[in-house]
This record gives sequence, C-alpha cells and structure tokens, in this order.
Amino acid sequence: MSYVFTFIVLFVVFYLIMKVTRSRNFPSNDYTPFDNLTEGKKKDD
Repeated sequence: MSYVFTFIVLFVVFYLIMKVTRSRNFPSNDYTPFDNLTEGKKKDD
C-alpha cells in the first residue's frame, strides 16, 4: 500500500512540474510576506 501512495505523490509532483514548464506561466513572485518581515514593513506602511 505504501508503494501506491508513493507513486501517487510522485505522479502529482511530476504532473505539476510538467504543467508549469509547458505553460511557461510561473507563479508570480512579486509579493512575498517574508520580504516584508525581513524589511520590517508593517501593514499600514
């Protein structure tokens, strides 16, 4: 049973990678909350 679960997880990851690379529409990386945390920005800045 663990082989089936592992296969499903690997298939989903592979499918998502192929879908992103074929469409060339990578997710936007313009906004990252981590940058706001490291720069000390607050919500009202």
